[in-house]
This record gives sequence, structure tokens and C-alpha cells, in this order.
Amino acid sequence: MNDHRPDRPAWPQDPSAAPLSLGESIAVDVGIVGAGIHGAALARELSLRGCSTALVDRGGVGAGTSQWSSQLLHGGIRYMLIGDIRQMREGLQERAAWARIAPRRCWWEAFWMPHRNPLEGLSHRFGIGLYDWWGRDRPGWPAGLARGAVAARTFQADPRSAGGPFCGATAYADLITRDQDLVRDLAASSDAVLLDFHDVEAWESDGQGLRCARLRDRRDGRPRKLAAKRWVFALGPWTDQAMRSWFQEDSRRLRLSAGIHLWFPAVAGCERPWTIRRPGGRVLFIIPREGRLQVGTTEREVEDGWAPVIQAEREELYQALERYAPAVSWRSLPVLGEELGVRPLVRGSGLTARLSREAVIESHARLRNLSLVLGGKLTTARRLMAELATRLTGRPCPESRSLPLKTWDAHGGPGKA
Repeated sequence: MNDHRPDRPAWPQDPSAAPLSLGESIAVDVGIVGAGIHGAALARELSLRGCSTALVDRGGVGAGTSQWSSQLLHGGIRYMLIGDIRQMREGLQERAAWARIAPRRCWWEAFWMPHRNPLEGLSHRFGIGLYDWWGRDRPGWPAGLARGAVAARTFQADPRSAGGPFCGATAYADLITRDQDLVRDLAASSDAVLLDFHDVEAWESDGQGLRCARLRDRRDGRPRKLAAKRWVFALGPWTDQAMRSWFQEDSRRLRLSAGIHLWFPAVAGCERPWTIRRPGGRVLFIIPREGRLQVGTTEREVEDGWAPVIQAEREELYQALERYAPAVSWRSLPVLGEELGVRPLVRGSGLTARLSREAVIESHARLRNLSLVLGGKLTTARRLMAELATRLTGRPCPESRSLPLKTWDAHGGPGKA
């Protein structure tokens, strides 16, 4: 095995931009702490409803958990396999919404799910057929991408099929994204005051709710005070840690599940993404994208939102790759990058693989103007934050499902459509 392991960047990263020109006191309707997928989506939803917001993060926008996901906007075909049809269909609806509002950050792919024998292949074709039928709203689907049974000659031409346990595959549709860019686009599509690279040093309360946060800009050390009528914490896996630090709360709301991703050079002949079912509800994916090959699997329970990749985890992934795609010389390929994506799951019993990926909005019992976003996933973040924004303002906004995002880089300048 190649012993070179690229250094994982520190989190939160050091700020590189110039200090902000904002004043020391800022007042808004809603203060959002956490600039990941949920925080940025909520900032957009509230802005669409005419509500003033501020988006606070001690790092950059989308630079925490949101950049270490599997980078898929999917209905969750595994939910169908475990019988959670409602959550799957919800994901499929949101997948279509992302394809409409973020066409520059998303692209369709035909994923292959390989099978071991004809009976399993028949089962896959039936189940995947339902998945694709329920997800038939596919804006911008490329006509050249085929779904359904993969022709034997096409499957056998893929080097991953040689010498492995599979005899064929069924193709289905799903959406790939650039997750950090997607989060930045959401923030750019809002009118939020952006307070990235700001530490929350203390809170001021009136006994029933939070009045303001005392912040410090990590760029130049300048203090700021942010006042808001309502607060939302969208802190992902750092929620429990923050609530202990800020309010001395010992309750544990989340369990954290980590999935390792390794990036290899492209392998000739590996043209389509593979999704491989593994025992215990686990999935192995092998995705060619942008001149590289991304491989990953789930999952290990961890205690912190910044967990290291451990050697045993790498070895388990290599063994899985060698078992399911033995013709590729995985250990001789250089590792171009590695990451450990940590998912916050609402606390429950049993294995984290069995816990729901759905999010919960918790209204804090003591701090009456505080809501916490617990759990959740990339695909359904927009819908959940639309519901929360409607709850906070009393104003629905159906056009958030179709209004295109502004792009943060905007081909040379931020904030252009």
C-alpha cells in the first residue's frame, strides 16, 4: 500500500481574506450560527421572505462538514432497501428542486448497482425501477445516459467487473454536486450579513431568551456584538460541544457517524459510478468524477466533528475494494486526498447505520427564542430550512424550489445570477 497520506487541512482553517469593514454592533431579525448547508439554506429562505439575517461561523462558509460529504444529492436508494419509502420520496422531490435551482453545481449520473446472481439482479431491476419511477422528475437529464439493465458487454468492459463477485448491474439516476460551492451559492443568494471567521465568545440573555452574541473576528481580533430577535443554531456535529461550552448543558442530542473517502487517479474504463450494497446496511461507492476516482464507505461512530482517518479504517476500505473490484490494483494507486465526513444523527439506540438521517428542529426549553437544527442531510436541507423559515416568519415561499441560485464566484464576481 502507498504509505503517502496527504495532510488533512486544519479546521477551522485560518482566514486569508482582508478584515471586514463592518461596525462593532449589528442588529438583525434572525441570527444563524453555523454556515454549513442548513445555515446557508436558512439564510436564503429568510431573505426570500424579507427577513434580515446574519450568518456566523468560526470558519469559512461550507468549510466544515459540508465539504466532506459524499457530494451526492440523492433520493437515498438505501431507504427503499430498508422500507423507508417516505424518506426516499422526499429526497427524490428535493433532488429535482436542486437540479432546478443549482444547475451549475449539479449534474446527473447513471449509477450502477451490481448484482451477484440473476435473482438479485431481478430484485434490483424491480426496486430500482420503482426508484426511478418515483424520481421521474429529472430536470436536465442527459439523453445519452441509459438507465435500467446494463448490457452484458458494457458491464464486462468495466475493469471493476473482472474477477469480482458480480455478474451484471442495473443503472439508476442520481445527482452529483460540488457541495462546498453549493453552500457558498446559498449564502450568496441571501442578503445575510456574513460573519465568517468569527468566534462566539459569550452570550447575553434576558433570562428567557438570547439577546446578543459577543463575537471576535479571527482576522484582526476585533470584537463585535450581534443582536437578534430569534436565533438558530445549525452547528452540525458540533452542536452538543457548543451547548456544553456556552450554556453548560450536559444533554446529548446527537450521535456522530463518520464515513471515509479516498481519492485516486482516474482508472481507464471506469466510466460510471458504482453503488455496492454491503452487509449491515453499509454501502461502498466508487465514483469517477472530474478526472479522479472517489471511493468511500460508511460508517464508524465517532465522538467529535473533527475525527481523524485511522489506519484500520483505510485498511478496511482497501479490503472492501479488493473484494468487490479485485482487478484494479488499488494499493498501487497514489492517494490524492482523503477525508472523513461526519454526519450528525439524532440520538437513538442501536447501530448508527440504523438511525434515521432525518433532521429535527428543536425549540429550546429555556431559551425561548432559540431553535436547534439536529441531524439532517445535504439533499433535504433546503426543504427543512424552508419549513423553519415559514415557521419563524409566518410567510411561505413556494418559489424557493425553482428560483435559481446566485453563484458565489459568478464567473469573476460574487452575487451574479
